[in-house]
Amino acid sequence: MTGKPNKIKTSLHEIKTEIKRRIRRLRTARVEVYYHSRQGYLIIPSAVQKDSVAWLSIPPMETASAELSAEELGAKIRESLRRSKKAGFVDRKDVKDFNFWLMTGIQGINGFKSFSKIFQCVNLFQKGKTLEIGAMVRDPYGAYASPKDEGQRILLSVSASDEKIGQAVLKLLRPENTQTET
Repeated sequence: MTGKPNKIKTSLHEIKTEIKRRIRRLRTARVEVYYHSRQGYLIIPSAVQKDSVAWLSIPPMETASAELSAEELGAKIRESLRRSKKAGFVDRKDVKDFNFWLMTGIQGINGFKSFSKIFQCVNLFQKGKTLEIGAMVRDPYGAYASPKDEGQRILLSVSASDEKIGQAVLKLLRPENTQTET
């Protein structure tokens, strides 16, 4: 057969591709760890937004003091990864009022942009049997972005101990990681 491809076949192919992409997202878990030397840690699971591929922060948020051991930090992160994986897809309206940065109690934080000025961020993605841990940098607009330097990324096995996960996160939470990327 020659000529234009059948519109129905193209649509079915697009639908099948979208379903596969969304299923892959369900197999991925994501957690963000925010750190401030006086406030400690905010450990926040994420889930994929329904009808989108965007990640949304979801409750409940874990908090921990700055003196937390690497093993305890790793255990809290692992629990948040489980919550992220279990959440599946979420509707944006169900989490629209979850402005975790307002829960810090720090004066002067009235939006995410001011929050990102003083909190470091590490992103954790569980993809299959791999845990990808990356330090994020603040971009000029106040959002966190992946660094261009691959040296700020650590890969671990999902079966790594809680202590190893905690140590990897602590390694990435250095003062030099807070600079703004240009």
